[in-house]
Amino acid sequence: MQNVSKYFKTNDTLKDMISRITDEKIPSILFKYRDWTNKFHQKLITNQEIYLPRPSEFNDPFDGNIPVRWDLMTYEECFEKNLELINTVHKDKDQKMVREYAKKVTDEKTLWHPEKLRKERPEQLEKWNSIIGLFSLSKLNDNILMWSHYSLNHTGFVVGLRTESLINDYDFDYLEPIKYQEEYPIINGTDDTTIQFYKKFFHKSELWEYEKEWRLSKNHIEKRLVKLKKETIDQIIIGCGADEKRTKEIVGKAKKHLLPSTKIYKADKSEESFELTINEIE
Repeated sequence: MQNVSKYFKTNDTLKDMISRITDEKIPSILFKYRDWTNKFHQKLITNQEIYLPRPSEFNDPFDGNIPVRWDLMTYEECFEKNLELINTVHKDKDQKMVREYAKKVTDEKTLWHPEKLRKERPEQLEKWNSIIGLFSLSKLNDNILMWSHYSLNHTGFVVGLRTESLINDYDFDYLEPIKYQEEYPIINGTDDTTIQFYKKFFHKSELWEYEKEWRLSKNHIEKRLVKLKKETIDQIIIGCGADEKRTKEIVGKAKKHLLPSTKIYKADKSEESFELTINEIE
C-alpha cells in the first residue's frame, strides 16, 4: 500500500482528480448491473441518476462492519495518544508536567486505554454509516452470476461508465478495487483514518471475488443522488433473458435519453460453453 495520493494510473494528464490508496490500474470502463423492473434502476438510463447508498444498505452484513482492533493497542501507544491530545490543549505547559498528566490519565483509563477502547461504540459505527456513500461497479460485463443476482436472471441491463469521466467530471473522493481475503484486515486504533476507511470499506470476503468489484466513494456526503453527464455513459448491454418486447423498450429508452454515440449491445448465450457473448445491436 502506498501513501495516499491523487492520480489516475492510466493517463498522466488526469492527475489531481481523485484520491487513490492502491496503485492498481483503473479500467477504462466499469459496469453497473441493473434490474429493468425496478423503476429507480431505469433512471440510470432515463435520468442518468445514480444513488450512493450507506454501507448498511449493502447485502453483505460484513460490509463496513470490520472492527477496529482497539484491543491490540499497547499501553505505550495509548500513552503517546494521550500525550498528543493533552499537548494539543496545553501546548504551552511544561512538558514534564504534561507527560506526568498523560501518564495519570492513561493509568486511570480516562482517555485512551486498551481496556476502554476495546470495542467501537455504536455511535462511532453510525457516524461512518451516515457520512459515507459508496457506489459499487464491476470490471466485468459478462459475469453469469452477476447477471443472475443483480439483473433479475439476465432480464435486466448493464451500464458501462467511463472512468475518465467519473474521475474528471465529479467530486467523488476515492476509486479503488475491492480486496478479497479470507480473514479480516487488521485495523489498529493507531491507523491513520484514511487507512481505517480503506480497510473497512474496500475489503470483503474472498467468497465475493467473482464480482471483481470497484468502488466509488463520497465521504462527508450531503446528497446521495448524483446526476451523471450523458457523456459518462459509454454503453448499454441488454441481458440474454430479455424478450423482444423488453429489448425494444430498453433500446428505445436508451436512444431517447442518451447520446447517439452510446453503444447498445445484447448479451447472448454461447453455443459452445457456459459463457455470454456481447454483440452490438445495429
